[in-house]
Formats: sequence, structure tokens, C-alpha cells
Amino acid sequence: MRPLYGVVLCAAMSSAADVKPGVERWPVKASVPKPTNFAKPTTAALTDLLALPEVTGVTKDDKRYQSKRMPAKAGDKFPEGKLITTTGYLHLVAGETDGDYHIQISASGTNGNNCLIVEVPNPDPAFTATADLRPKFQAVREFIKTKLLAGKEPASAGSVMQHQVYVTVTGILFYDDAHVDDAPRGKRGMKAATLWELHPVTAIAFAVKAK
Repeated sequence: MRPLYGVVLCAAMSSAADVKPGVERWPVKASVPKPTNFAKPTTAALTDLLALPEVTGVTKDDKRYQSKRMPAKAGDKFPEGKLITTTGYLHLVAGETDGDYHIQISASGTNGNNCLIVEVPNPDPAFTATADLRPKFQAVREFIKTKLLAGKEPASAGSVMQHQVYVTVTGILFYDDAHVDDAPRGKRGMKAATLWELHPVTAIAFAVKAK
């Protein structure tokens, strides 16, 4: 049996009354492109995802993309909406007021800085309109709670792992334009390297580090 890795910090998750679906690009964040073959994600090195640049010409909360994905450009290896699998060290899970589990993953087992943010929506119908996605989100969140957080919800300030947690994560590539021109995101002093995320996450599992 694997050990439990998480430690819940003093700040508890927001009360149910404070949690409600988000606004910025919400129809995109809690959905996947159709049709999506969940059996055939594209494998991407975490370092490649961390190096993805900001999208030229996209402004903060760009009205063109509030309910649709950004179109792929010629030569794009990782366009928005692509189903991606990547592997890295999970350092933190937080519960957010839009119902998401906010997760920070880096390429280092000892340093959570320079991280990729990946997020899992609440599977409740009020948050996830597509019925066939709800079991996937529920399974990811149950894995996190039972395997990493001793059955508890993540803290709003972030539940930080006590030991190294190496995972494979699969999700839809998403560009968080709500943070264009903002300071780097990230909780507990761990700064995100990019505005790109995996959002929503559709699968997670422990991984074995290659020697």
C-alpha cells in the first residue's frame, strides 16, 4: 500500500456557500472538444509544456474566446484543446472558490517552483454540464483525496505534499487568458512558469520515475 502524501494546512477549503461556478472562459474550462478520443492522448514532456509562450495577440479576458477555444495556428505542436498526457512531481493541491481542485506540478522532486497548473472541475451538474465528464472528474478527485489527502478536501491555501509524489496527468490544454499581464500565478510561493494549463484534468495515476 502506498503511503499518504499530503498534509492539510491550517486554512480549510472554502465553505459550500462560497463555492460557485467560475466566469472567465467557464464553458471552455469545464468541457472537452468533441469528438475526443480519451484513449489516445498526446504525450508531452513537462519541460515542453512549461516552456510554452504566451499567445500573441490574445489580451486579458479576451472576449473572442470566452466560450470557444483559440484556433490552432500553422505549425502549432500544442494547440489549445489538445488532449495531453505529462508526468511530473505533484507538490500542492488547493480547493478553489470555483469548485476546481488546483494542482501544481513541477519537474523537480524537491522544488515546486516553475510549475504547471492543472485543474479538475467539480463533477456536480451545476459545475460540469457534460454528463459523461462527471465520472472522470469524480475519479480524479477521489484519487487525490484518498491517496494524497487522507480523505479530506484540499485546503484553500494549498495542501502541500510531505513526500515526493510522481504522477502522470492527462487533460485538455488550456490557455488562461484571465491572467495575461498579471504577476506569475501559484500558491505557497511556487510560481507557475506559463499561462498554459491542463484544464480540465481527465485522469491521474502514480508514475514510476525512469532510472
